[in-house]
Amino acid sequence: MPESIRVAVAGFGTMGRKHTGNCNDIDGVAVVAITGADEAEADVIRAEAGVPAFTDAVEMLGAVDCDALVVATPPGVRREMVMAAAAAGKAIFIEKPIALDLPTAQEYRRVVSDSTLVNATGFQLRYSPLTKRARQLIADRAVTHVRSMVTTEYYLKMDVPRWFLQRRHSGGPLLEQAIHMFDIARYLVGDITHVFARADRLTYPDAVDLDSEDTMALIYRFENGALGTHLDSCAMTTFNWEIELFGVDWRLMVDFARKRLNGHLGAQTVDEQFEDVDLHVREIRAFITAVRSNDRGDIRSDFADATETLAVLLAGDCSMKSGLWETVESYGPAPGVTGGGVDGCVAEAAKPLLP
Repeated sequence: MPESIRVAVAGFGTMGRKHTGNCNDIDGVAVVAITGADEAEADVIRAEAGVPAFTDAVEMLGAVDCDALVVATPPGVRREMVMAAAAAGKAIFIEKPIALDLPTAQEYRRVVSDSTLVNATGFQLRYSPLTKRARQLIADRAVTHVRSMVTTEYYLKMDVPRWFLQRRHSGGPLLEQAIHMFDIARYLVGDITHVFARADRLTYPDAVDLDSEDTMALIYRFENGALGTHLDSCAMTTFNWEIELFGVDWRLMVDFARKRLNGHLGAQTVDEQFEDVDLHVREIRAFITAVRSNDRGDIRSDFADATETLAVLLAGDCSMKSGLWETVESYGPAPGVTGGGVDGCVAEAAKPLLP
């Protein structure tokens, strides 16, 4: 029997439920407590999960014995629980985005680094067999262009929690969905240095409690000189999650929605279909393995790397406000410094339209 691991989960929405079930399905792992948003949700947790339920994650961490904390709450309400877990020496898994601003993300990154705690962030596409195969196929090939796209029907069906469409809670679709493709772009090609973005809300413009954009277009530049474009909509009936990579004599489409790779590498045709795999199972198993062994080799996105991805999207958010190319800050402002990200962006009048 593997060493027993006790997990506490913060949040019991879609991802909190999923992570709870996935943890409990691993031999020797048990979810021992869960937090809900209020007492009504705590009652649901007790009935559905059969474990102690709390409405305060810091209180939960003080009341139960656990080895790890899985955080699946809206990103803006995590700081106290993450810092408490780190101070108590708990391993921490955080759903993306790691935070809504760089100072907070840097704080998380620093506190786990200082204490060498096992840490991971929920970028599940890094665990996809399509991603692994794409990396193999483009190894040692120069990438010149990238095209990425995300489309969902959030604003059409309204079948997601309303906080997904409220920038103060989710960061909007840029941080809620587009971040997956930018993270994979970084994982496959390399760091991104500049972003230019435009966004609008074309669906339900008068819904006063919803302020997220539903239509976005971004251009981005990689450190190696390659250029990328990204199209994003949360008001389309067809679900798309895809990234297409180009070189001088090749192109490769990675279609996560349809589990397919296609294109050509010189004269070689690529057309590969993949079976559906639960990537959330893979990412949480990699985290638990690291907690057991203190070997982080299977973790593909830690707090440090997730902060770098967040910086790209916050530069895009700044560009939406400034109308200018924005530089990606690899480390962001010092802790305590405000500005940037979803809380605001100060544009410099002297910034050029091209970096």
